[in-house]
Amino acid sequence: MKKILILTVTAGNAHNACAQTMRRAIGQRAEVEIVDLFKAFSPRRYAWFSGRGYELAVEKLLPVYNLFYEHYRRADPRKRYRSATQRACLSAVAGLMQKLKEFRPDAVFCTHYNCAVALTDLRLVCPLPCFIVSACLDYTLSPFWESAIGVDRMVIPSEQFIAPCLERGYRAEQLLPYGLPVDVRFVGRGERDGIPTVLILFGGGTWGGVEKLFRAAVRALKGKRARVIVINGKNAKSFRNIERIKERCGVPVENVGYTDNLPGYFARADVVINKCGGGNAAEMLAAGLPMLIWERLPAQEKYNLRYLKENGAARSFKRPKSLGRELLSLLDDGAAREEMAERARGLARSGTEKTAELLLSVPSADWTGFEGDPDIKKACKRALSKMDRAQRGAKE
Repeated sequence: MKKILILTVTAGNAHNACAQTMRRAIGQRAEVEIVDLFKAFSPRRYAWFSGRGYELAVEKLLPVYNLFYEHYRRADPRKRYRSATQRACLSAVAGLMQKLKEFRPDAVFCTHYNCAVALTDLRLVCPLPCFIVSACLDYTLSPFWESAIGVDRMVIPSEQFIAPCLERGYRAEQLLPYGLPVDVRFVGRGERDGIPTVLILFGGGTWGGVEKLFRAAVRALKGKRARVIVINGKNAKSFRNIERIKERCGVPVENVGYTDNLPGYFARADVVINKCGGGNAAEMLAAGLPMLIWERLPAQEKYNLRYLKENGAARSFKRPKSLGRELLSLLDDGAAREEMAERARGLARSGTEKTAELLLSVPSADWTGFEGDPDIKKACKRALSKMDRAQRGAKE
């Protein structure tokens, strides 16, 4: 039986959700282990910065976060060996190497660029015998993917993203335009009872002012034949506040806390009000679900939204007070909703099964006699420095 290691990073929920999706797709056909790179192998501060630090940045310091994102997005890809993510990734290479030697995987699947960067760094020092696949989980190529070019294959959303990857230093044979991995349960729509249903998805709690959106939506729907479903996730404060006011809204409200049945709620909805993370966007596309997206977004989600709007699968609003107008416009126009749903289904592409089959079909890795450098972190630092000097020399 094949052994597959899935590496993830907690930076929002999409990367961990993707890891679980791939585990389910592989099922009992291989021995699978999921490991959070920074939580398992790095000092605690790196896991905090990638997880809670990211949440605070996009909730409290969004303009600053977006400035840094754009700065690094414009970086010269030839500086990949000294990019800002290398320090964090180097903190994990020793523990990751030990894990590889103990688990001896035939294939490694990466849901986050930091995982692929760490493996790329290890491959500068020693020839890892396992096959390495990474997946881009946004409809854009975020900063630092240029530092992860040492993988064997990279799963990307569609053929449209081949050119940006080539510009970052990837080779054409590495790129697999399979689509983002999506849980099969999101595909398709459920039966309708004729009552327009608006789903407000708060996600991981990294929005600011989400209750303003809820109030704006129910004000617009008051007195109309409609219902609202609110998914609060793990945001207990939001759940309590909405529970307190829902009876005064003038529209039926189903207030849901954390749920593992998100596909079921997607199947019931006619319109979803949401953020625009890549994983969420892929799920909404798979469900053929018209989207209303708040433009207060972290930079990578702005690019996701641009992609969806350019392809007719989403609309957006700039501030909560304009949500009501957009929502009513969409609910009152069944033809527009159906066109958006068709556009969404046309964009939907799930790489789950193809990626699973690829991981299961790779040759067995021969770890016999594999040792690696005893001080792998220092060895990686030396290799990165050498590669950077060579790159600068070539540039000159």
